[in-house]
Amino acid sequence: MNVKQLLITILKPINIPLTRFILQRHYKQEKQLSTTKNAKRILVFAPHMDDETIGPGGVIRKHANEGAEVHCVFVTDGSNSVSDLSKEELTRIRMEETEKVKHILGITSIQYLGLPDGKVRSNEESQSKFKEMIDQVKPDIIYTTSFIDAHTDHTQTAKTLADVLRNSEYQDVTIRMYEINCPIPPEFINCVVDISDTIEEKKKAINVFSSQKIAFDGFVELNRLKTNLIQEEVEAVEVFVEPTIDSFIQHCDKLATESKKFPAMFKQANRTDTLLWAIYKNLDAKKQFYKQSIEK
Repeated sequence: MNVKQLLITILKPINIPLTRFILQRHYKQEKQLSTTKNAKRILVFAPHMDDETIGPGGVIRKHANEGAEVHCVFVTDGSNSVSDLSKEELTRIRMEETEKVKHILGITSIQYLGLPDGKVRSNEESQSKFKEMIDQVKPDIIYTTSFIDAHTDHTQTAKTLADVLRNSEYQDVTIRMYEINCPIPPEFINCVVDISDTIEEKKKAINVFSSQKIAFDGFVELNRLKTNLIQEEVEAVEVFVEPTIDSFIQHCDKLATESKKFPAMFKQANRTDTLLWAIYKNLDAKKQFYKQSIEK
């Protein structure tokens, strides 16, 4: 055990309760619960195989329970994740894991776009693939990553969708941006969905992804902590930014020149014992990015 691991072990009995205390206050709001809008066709753009679960997994199952079609598009081949496996073997195993998750979350169909992991860019190829999926599904709601994120594949997934919608006649769709690496500051969350009835399926789906050597407990902890955003007593929630299409496009456009800074600026929120670091690292800058990009 190295010094860092030793410190984590020693401080854990103090760190976790302190983290929960601070973040319960951080998320103290009086927001209203949002609904699934009784949507019939859902399209989820997930940069990597597992983003659909750790992000909107509970809501996906909720839509499925209501009889909606849920179509999930995996943008990359997932070959560059944290693992000792070869890229080819990792891609194969992650696809197998995703097929298991498909049944747990009630996903209707899965499409693999196969773009190189870590190399997603909004260009003619990616835009064509995204447009084809939107035209095929004709979704009522599209779930996508926010442009404010520590992973370039996540930011570029949002940018690709924005560029497609900019030139699309399909303007009635609802956009919901979900969080992965970079928790959304509470004041910019405008969609909170109760997933108390589907959190167990979400946790079951998360446990399927054993091919990666990273922890996922922080994501579930945030689902619990963010119940403080609302006054109702619920077990778990998922949160989103639900912009207009115009403000979503503006969000991606205004931050295009800033995005190269994001991987160094922000910390992934995957571990409970480092959640405070992940949430408060450059928080003021994150708030300013949301403010300047979402608000007119």
